[in-house]
Amino acid sequence: MNTLYDTHFDLIVVGGGIAGSMAATAAGREGLNVLLIEEEGFLGGSLTAGGTGPMMTFHAGETQVVRGLPDEMIQRLMVKGLSVGHIPDSTGYTYTVTPFDAEGMKRELELMVREAGVQLLYHTTVVEAVSDQGTLKSITCLCAGNLFSLESSYFIDASGDADLIAMAGIPFEQGREEDGKDQPMTMNFKLVDVDIQTIRNLMDTNVELFPFLAPKPGIQHRASRLSFSGFQDSMRQGMETGEITFDRDIVLCFETNAKNEVIVNMTRVLGKNPVDPIQLSEAEMEGRRQVWELYGFLKKHIPGFEQARLTYSGPRIGIRSSRRLKGFYRISVEDLFSERIFEDAISACGYPIDIHSPDGATTDSHFLRDGGYYTIPLGSMLNEQVTNVLAAGRNISCEFAAHASLRVSPSSGAIGQGAGTAVAVAIETGKDLFHIPMGVLHAKLRTAGVFLG
Repeated sequence: MNTLYDTHFDLIVVGGGIAGSMAATAAGREGLNVLLIEEEGFLGGSLTAGGTGPMMTFHAGETQVVRGLPDEMIQRLMVKGLSVGHIPDSTGYTYTVTPFDAEGMKRELELMVREAGVQLLYHTTVVEAVSDQGTLKSITCLCAGNLFSLESSYFIDASGDADLIAMAGIPFEQGREEDGKDQPMTMNFKLVDVDIQTIRNLMDTNVELFPFLAPKPGIQHRASRLSFSGFQDSMRQGMETGEITFDRDIVLCFETNAKNEVIVNMTRVLGKNPVDPIQLSEAEMEGRRQVWELYGFLKKHIPGFEQARLTYSGPRIGIRSSRRLKGFYRISVEDLFSERIFEDAISACGYPIDIHSPDGATTDSHFLRDGGYYTIPLGSMLNEQVTNVLAAGRNISCEFAAHASLRVSPSSGAIGQGAGTAVAVAIETGKDLFHIPMGVLHAKLRTAGVFLG
């Protein structure tokens, strides 16, 4: 193969999802020589390769707590008609949702990364990490049958599943503390030709069908795209008759940037380990089976879906939780509910604790006070074993229940921006990541529009 123009970088980011894309863009804008490695042929991760959407939530009450690069991306999409921006969450669950055009996001993320001078390497998987005396020296990559090695001063693991962290021998944990079980995986799918107006009318005439809507009456009228969560009796009957053969308690759909097109977030694959090769493949197949089962059920039993057409599933299963770094600081549930503002904060989040039970149909939710938010510390991204590797995104160091809040895409993108900026400060000041001047980091983040509390 043709060799890369560089084989040594200031920073290599592994994983081009929202966290990795934001990390690479932030570091590139600070003048670093950055390589972004992604196993797909496009950026966006779960938002584009897993059919996940909308983004939830950039806000805590009236305060927008996720700003900076993730919000810039949305503003750029809005200019092109590829997102309606931040709108009220008409399920009533959280504050805002942000629908987007997935194909548009692929392109916009790529533009942002390239404008920042980042080199992209698609269809590439890291297969080995070589460390020496507490420093990751190089990684071996595989692309199109070619093995090659790359070196870097710093590495960011934005793989979601902490793949690089695991390969580098850095301690990690997985799942619930008591039994190691992860939240269930979900194969999202998209339907077009859904009669959204029928659902809107039901929200007016039969509010009891939508359990989170009652405390926020009329919110659906302020949402230009409809999100809805309800029809529990229909789901219960479907399970009783055997039309639905897995545990799921509610119909959950989100209208995309395109009117009358919805993302269906309803499949629930239990008991599979998302970082076990065989079980991950089994989860993909089971998720797809559930998609077709739900597609038939929705068309038959849920008003507005009679003419719906399935356009695609996945393309890969959505993973809520897997490996998490055992880091320098472990974010706790107490940190969330005390609304802690860390001295080394790099981002903020206002999403509730949202645990899809590893055991069955229910979702266990714990809400911050209205308008409450907490911050994410740099220490949750660092480790003392291999000190030039950072976590970014849903793989940072935290308790299982805390993870169920901070894992969402706006938060992951903000964490990524913080990680990329921290590496830039470390290189600029000649300090290790544990001793970078917080004043310099915070100044750079605030200049870039980041909200730190």
